[in-house]
Amino acid sequence: MIYIFLLGRNIELSKIEIHSFLKKDGIKINSSSLRSNGLLIDIDKEIDMKSLINKLGGAIAIGKVLFQGKLEEILKEIQENEIYFGTQNKFTYSIINLIDGFSFDRIYNQIKKKFKEEKLKARYQLIRGLIKTQEGRIILGSPSKIYRLDEKYFVFKDKDNYFFGVLKGIYDAKESEEKDMKKPIRRESLSISPRLAKILINLSQVKEGEILLDPFCGIGVILQEALLQNIEVFGADIDPIAVKNCKLNISWLEKKYNLTSKYTLINTDSAKLKIGRIDGIATEPFLGKLLKRVPDKKEAEKMIREFENLMSLVLNNLKKYVKKQGKIVFTSPLIKVKDSRQGINVKRITDSTNLKVYSSEDIGFPIEEFRGGQIVGREIFVLNVE
Repeated sequence: MIYIFLLGRNIELSKIEIHSFLKKDGIKINSSSLRSNGLLIDIDKEIDMKSLINKLGGAIAIGKVLFQGKLEEILKEIQENEIYFGTQNKFTYSIINLIDGFSFDRIYNQIKKKFKEEKLKARYQLIRGLIKTQEGRIILGSPSKIYRLDEKYFVFKDKDNYFFGVLKGIYDAKESEEKDMKKPIRRESLSISPRLAKILINLSQVKEGEILLDPFCGIGVILQEALLQNIEVFGADIDPIAVKNCKLNISWLEKKYNLTSKYTLINTDSAKLKIGRIDGIATEPFLGKLLKRVPDKKEAEKMIREFENLMSLVLNNLKKYVKKQGKIVFTSPLIKVKDSRQGINVKRITDSTNLKVYSSEDIGFPIEEFRGGQIVGREIFVLNVE
């Protein structure tokens, strides 16, 4: 089975999230290829695109390849096979071009001809909406714009092969925003986004029915997204008000989405937390005080050293509760200093805890996550419990 994933602004992070998610679900990746913000993956199982898109934080859309081969073969397949799967005679469609410098006029003309022959009232509409990637490139196709179209085709090329297919799983930005904005307690300056929360959960590779710990849970964004994936959660925070507000948010979510997975919340210092066996950790620790100006090197180094000391204490306590080969996912401060950014020395943490940074053939850390104007961005790490 060959699928395409349209990736969001942090392309590398989104790619690794998808690889981690598929591995977690026991899906073998035969091959993968990245072009622009399109990730083509050949896997050994069929996936539910509409369900999966809601579990991913870094993907805009998921599509399935219908035809592959030389361009002439693609044109012939379009002519001879069904490509419209809707029920209405009148609809809009577009074609997302993931091939640099390629004109899809021949594909467009073939589709137009086919729809005309089938007496379908199909109107072509350009993909609109721009996304600026973390690397500064501009890509077309914000999820809200793609979502409005009735049929969304794509064309991709890897080596000499063309791939043509249709997008079926589209990220519903409106629904996600409503879920985030309507919860009882919001804390914009100190909370991560639901999309980043999903990414951290997927990097942990904790499965449905397993237990995820967030030792710096705050108002519970990570816990809430994990519960929506039917993962049992344990949240801890040293701030009693944060724990109280976390409870309010989860109670609201329980009612709205009829959640059934268990959750436990506790007000404590996670360096002293005592719990039973867990399957993984995903967390955003305190990244340091809010900065209104770019700090000097000495101030940045002080913040970073405080973070390293905190994580060493907490992980030395918690590692014994994580199952063998379990993952510990955390963000760390990436602080803007003049013309560069300064992050932690993770070796100080791994040396003091005897944990190792997780890596595999297609996954490596850290990964940077920040926006241009941010003074304090993030690096994302995954440690492995051996």
